[in-house]
Amino acid sequence: MSPYLRTALRVLLLAVAVLAPGLLPSQVMANPNTMPDMDTMDDMPGMDMSHDMDMQAPPAAPKPAPSGHSAAQHGPANPGMGLHGMPAQPAHPTGTGTGTGTGTGTGAHTPTPFHVNLPALAPSNQWPASAPPTPVVHYVHNMPPVMDHNTYFHVLMEQFEGRYTAGDSLLRYSGQSWFGTDHDKLWIKSEGTVDGHRHMTDGDHEFLYDHAISTYFDVQAGVRLDLDSGPTRAWGAVGVQGLALYFFDVSATAYFNAQGVAGKLEGSYDLLITNRLILQPQAEFNFYSHTDPQRDVSRGFSDIDAGLRLRYEFKRKIAPYIAVTYAGHYGNTASPRANWRGQADNGPEDIRFTFGVRTWF
Repeated sequence: MSPYLRTALRVLLLAVAVLAPGLLPSQVMANPNTMPDMDTMDDMPGMDMSHDMDMQAPPAAPKPAPSGHSAAQHGPANPGMGLHGMPAQPAHPTGTGTGTGTGTGTGAHTPTPFHVNLPALAPSNQWPASAPPTPVVHYVHNMPPVMDHNTYFHVLMEQFEGRYTAGDSLLRYSGQSWFGTDHDKLWIKSEGTVDGHRHMTDGDHEFLYDHAISTYFDVQAGVRLDLDSGPTRAWGAVGVQGLALYFFDVSATAYFNAQGVAGKLEGSYDLLITNRLILQPQAEFNFYSHTDPQRDVSRGFSDIDAGLRLRYEFKRKIAPYIAVTYAGHYGNTASPRANWRGQADNGPEDIRFTFGVRTWF
């Protein structure tokens, strides 16, 4: 009989003993490895298959224990199997563990605690004995620092224009700039008019300290200098400037010196025809408490400068415009006599066609 077939029959008998022990005789159940000699089975028809297999025979299986001794005396031939072919269970567990892939553990491992004793640190300037006190932070106006404390610089040339009429042309400029934070700034304003003979009038230059008093309005204080081709005058200045209801840009400033007081009101409004085409009406009114003929200043309502400007912002920082402007004098200076320009005040020549450019950076 072929050794392979013999081994297969033994495995089959063992499986039957485990799954259906009542089907086998008691001798076989006592020792599943005890089997009758099946060497004679080679004589059975169809069982000799040694000539059909071209392979080496496996090593001989160990012989079973002698049948004269019972399984109870010597125990099961397979130490891993108990009686009746059932797997043997250990009496007491010996521990569990896992190996590293090449072997198996035999018990649980308990880690040993590891203690390090370090000497105590002596107090020093770097490592004091107690924690230093938390410093008290004081904010400006009790306001935590935010982005509005950064400093900025801004220049706006509101008017840089030529005013034209028959026989006479004027160059007019008006601009302002500031440097500082959203709360405090240094503000500079300047305006003036130059005629065709390079004679400058209406020279008004102001240096102001600006402080925000609300979301939309600032208070301003400083000095004003009247510097042009006429006599120089110096003034103290205090006023407010900001954005009124319905987005009107307004400013009101009072001036004072040894000769008296004066005031200026300014206002403008941007009417957006489109996002880039803007119509701006603008006006400036000046008041004085005294007459100064050398500077064409009269008592009360002295003069006005107004215009209606239509600009197109090709770029937000630069916008050319066309306009109609008016500059008139009232009071003592509004007389039919010829002034320094050789023309009467408040005549038709004070209405001028204007074009210019508005820019900022």
